[in-house]
Amino acid sequence: MNSYTNQDLQILIATMNRSDLSFLEAMFQCQVSEIKYHLIVINQSKTTNLTSGYDNIQVVNDHSFGLSRSRNLAIEKASASICWILDDDCILMEDAVDKIIAAHNHCEHEIITFQTAIEKDLLFRNYDVVEETLSRKRVREVLSPEITFKRESILVSSIQFDTRFGLGAQFGDSENYVFLTDAIDKNLIVQFVPQTIVIHDAHTSSDEPANNRVIYARGALAARENLWTAQIKQWKYVFFLWRKGYVKGWHNLYDKYMVFNHGMNDYLTGFEGHRIGHPDL
Repeated sequence: MNSYTNQDLQILIATMNRSDLSFLEAMFQCQVSEIKYHLIVINQSKTTNLTSGYDNIQVVNDHSFGLSRSRNLAIEKASASICWILDDDCILMEDAVDKIIAAHNHCEHEIITFQTAIEKDLLFRNYDVVEETLSRKRVREVLSPEITFKRESILVSSIQFDTRFGLGAQFGDSENYVFLTDAIDKNLIVQFVPQTIVIHDAHTSSDEPANNRVIYARGALAARENLWTAQIKQWKYVFFLWRKGYVKGWHNLYDKYMVFNHGMNDYLTGFEGHRIGHPDL
């Protein structure tokens, strides 16, 4: 069995345009000086530099953008055995770190995911009530702040976030799914533990299935996974939008069909011209 302690965990936080560390107080529900955990904060900004006067809070200023880029930079700078991915709009549960350490101590699997709440006693979704290994299909539901991993396993397997996916990238969604399925493809196990570790708003950037940004990314993801089935997924997704009433009218449905198609083709060719003049992509 492992014997990790809280000192073996680093929390990797992505943020943008910060000039001070006060935003951490809402996340940790205490003064910055009272935070006892080890943090790596990646601050992406063209104009603002962030500094830290605390030994346990390491700050890296990055003048380029992209959520996946931020994640990779944090993993590169980390040194602890266990890493926990967080966004700057989360609130940690009081015993979150203890739960993460306990899970990694009793489970040898490389990646362990947890639960998110939208209020103290109201979960983000209907999670299973038992521990289980997640399939490729099931990891689609995993949120960023639910992901923890043994850092050495990620490095040895040469797994990174795909910088073409995620907010601020060409395909502005699905970065967690890509990361976790890449891990599964390299025979790493993603284990779910039914413990709540974070509070997050009920809405995420992926909860808008008719949004062109999401559809464009889904097209790219379909092409990345399997070129031969990508067009089938294109038809299935448009049918889903119609069946659920997200999009009405043949003209609007065709527009969504073409956005998905552009995502597929642009992923394969590297073309970005379809995004010119389309800020919603």
